[in-house]
Amino acid sequence: MGLYNQDHDSDRLCRDCVKYYRRFVRRFGSSKCRDITGVRFKEGYDIRRFFLKGIRCLRVVYTSIKSVFDIMQIPAGRLSSKCTYRIKPPFGTEQFYCANAVLLRIESRLDLNLGSILRVSQGFSGGIGFQGDVCGALMGGVLALGIAYGPELQMTQPTKLFRTGLVAMKEGGKVFQNEHLHPSFRTSLHVGKLYGKFVSEFGSADCIDILGKVSRSKNRDFCEEIAQSTAQLALDFISDLDICRRQFWFFTD
Repeated sequence: MGLYNQDHDSDRLCRDCVKYYRRFVRRFGSSKCRDITGVRFKEGYDIRRFFLKGIRCLRVVYTSIKSVFDIMQIPAGRLSSKCTYRIKPPFGTEQFYCANAVLLRIESRLDLNLGSILRVSQGFSGGIGFQGDVCGALMGGVLALGIAYGPELQMTQPTKLFRTGLVAMKEGGKVFQNEHLHPSFRTSLHVGKLYGKFVSEFGSADCIDILGKVSRSKNRDFCEEIAQSTAQLALDFISDLDICRRQFWFFTD
């Protein structure tokens, strides 16, 4: 949605994100992986269930792709009365994009140009189109770690993933500790640590829960604090700046 609307106004992006989010939740009953798959990854050997449910995950992926294209083909227009926000945008008419606020701090610290990714990440604001789901600041940190440590596409062949699945069936959740087994594990390990520290500091990963702890008049200041803290957490994990710069070039203008 961010890519499709990067040259349009933020209201249109928010509207499309609301449609996408609600269609997804209506179709699968939740936006949370743990609810859809029934897998609790922190329980070591529950990872086996995840690999056994691979077909369902593929169904979720392809259904989501279809939903995105369906929304893209809908003529532009105003939000209908049936498509109102679950929670109101927390700052009135002031523009504040949570993921952007994190990425801008990282951009300035690492002397980078993240123009493209800044534009496409605006849909995470307010927990995905102000729906109160996963905090946009957290997603900004996840994006940064993914760009810094994410593997090249050619390194993620299905055969390698299949072999990894076989090892996971034997070792359970411990499989993720082996960064060399699959190129995506390094990213997963860093993102998992970021997620844990974020939840430890703010009590939840969801926007609606985090903002529920402060009065509406203080939301802007609190979200600025969250963005600053999240950017620093992500920077703490990006220890090899040469890796980071090699990966970030792809998103520069």
